Parts: sequence; C-alpha cells; structure tokens
Amino acid sequence: MTVLSRAFVPAVALGLGTWLGLGRPDAHAALRAGTRAVASVTGAAHGLAPEAMPPPPLEKAPATVDPSAIPDPRQPLPDLDPDETVERAWMVAEGPAHAPRDGRRLVTFTFDDGPFPETAPTVLRILEQHRIRAAFFLIGEYLVGGDRHAVETREWAKKIADAGHYIGNHTMDHKELTALPRAAALAEIDGSAAAIERAVGARPSLFRPPYGSMNAFLEGAVRDRHLELLLWNIDIEDMKKQDPDAMALDLESQLEWKSGGVVLLHDMHWPSVKAFNRLLRWLDARRWDKSRPDRVGWSIVDLPEYLRATAASPQPFATREELDAARKAENDRGAR
Repeated sequence: MTVLSRAFVPAVALGLGTWLGLGRPDAHAALRAGTRAVASVTGAAHGLAPEAMPPPPLEKAPATVDPSAIPDPRQPLPDLDPDETVERAWMVAEGPAHAPRDGRRLVTFTFDDGPFPETAPTVLRILEQHRIRAAFFLIGEYLVGGDRHAVETREWAKKIADAGHYIGNHTMDHKELTALPRAAALAEIDGSAAAIERAVGARPSLFRPPYGSMNAFLEGAVRDRHLELLLWNIDIEDMKKQDPDAMALDLESQLEWKSGGVVLLHDMHWPSVKAFNRLLRWLDARRWDKSRPDRVGWSIVDLPEYLRATAASPQPFATREELDAARKAENDRGAR
C-alpha cells in the first residue's frame, strides 16, 4: 500500500466520524483514534516517526499577561458551587455580570481529552508565548500502560502541570456517566484521578464530566471527593470541524455574544490548535485598556481570577435560559 493510500483510510474514518456526529461516546473515541492515525501517517509520508513530527509554523505574538502577575496555580480556587450542582456550574461558567460602564471582558481557556504528544508541544508553546495559564481536563486511559505512546503521554501531562497549568479529571475513557451503572460511573472518576495523580504527582481538584452530563448521584459523588465541577459557556463543537479560520470566527462571535467566558477546545485536534492561535491574535488586538475602562476590551485570565470576578459580580439570573433571553432583548434594543 502506498503512503497516499495509507493516508486515505484514516482520513475517510475522520470524515465518517464527523458525519455520524460526535454526541455519542463511541464516535468521539473513534475520532480520537482517527486523529492519532492521521498524525502517524502524515509523519510517515515525510520520513518522520510520529514523535518527531514538527509543529506547524505559528505567527509570533506579544505576551498578553505580565509573567510576574501570574498567580500560583496550586492556590485554592474560589468555590462558587459548594453543592456541585450542574445547574449552578453552568451559571458560574457564564462569568461575571457587567456594570453599564464596565468594558472589561474576561476569557479563560480550557482543553479537553488530552494530553496528546503530537500536539502538546505546540499548545504549550502558544500558551507560554502569551503567558496564559489554562486548564487541561485529562483522559485517564491515555496515561496508563507501558507502550511508547502512553509513556510519552504521561511525560507531557507532567510537563503541562509543571508549566503551571491547572489539571482536571475528565474521566477514564470519556463515557457518558449518566448512562452507566453507579459503580462504573464512580470507577470512571476514581480511575482517572489515580492515573492523573501517578502521572503528575498530584490528585486533580477539578472535574469536568463528558458532555456536561450529570445527575444528583454524580453531584454527590463529586462533592464527596472534594472536586470542583467546572463547565463551559463557549463551545463551537470544534471536534466536528476542520477549518481553523471559520472556527476562530465562530469563537469570536460566541465571545462577543456572551461578553466573555470559559472556552472549551480540544488540544488533540490540530484545527482547534490553529484556531486557538488565531483567536489569541484577535483578542490581543482588542485588549482591555485600564486607562479607558468603559471601552470594551478583552482580558485573558486564569481560573482563579475568572471565578473571583464572578463571585464579586454574580449574574442576576437563575438559569442560562433567562440570561440568554436578557442578552437577546438587549441585542434587539441595540439593533433598533
């Protein structure tokens, strides 16, 4: 089989996975496997082993945050959801309410489903370049085993933690927890926590359920384990998309509509990495200027700052539906 033929097979698998939809856990896992296969074949086509593949070229950008101002990521996070309810977690992710003359818009970044040795060097380089502290929600199954890829994955998980990024638990193998028997759901959480602790040297304090799917039993399990439930409000379903420019535009549009938020991306997906880099350039060109605080501008912050701002100015709505209705009403008034 030629190199071109070998490349065609996983590419078709990726296309089928996208066409079938990624709402199902099996399709999600298939696309992760397909992405890894494509990365390996692409490297082989250039005479490179997968681990030797160079990251794509990225435009340099100025730092968005003063390194001396970055807090210690090991500090406790503000607890805005002591009962760890999914309804409250969704509202916390919406971020702070803005006073009429408050132009500062906050953005914090989170990455799911990693780590992924093929993309991790580029993602970490982008984050370091912009002096950003992100949160990574890791899949436990990638961190276990003695094969070369598992060893490298553990090494990159440790590098991510050592670089000062927050580490979260995203279950053992990304199954929808509410569809599992209780014992199996708990094993998903606890098995991943143990795998992450072995890899990075600390048990994760953040938890993100696959698909955001929770119930009362799982809320109690998360609370009993002293985990902080962190969800998101900016999601372009990036794993289904391949055009970084279109993805960046989608992210910009959602951020403007929601006046900031917790961005969900997948660091194992090359188009997402490229879209992330392009979004950062867009944000950097529109930074918030503290000398003109009423003018709308963007500040990239870490989780503690995002949560502190949310605690200081909570949204005056009980549900996301109420908040979205208020946003629509305000947008309609502005359009008149």
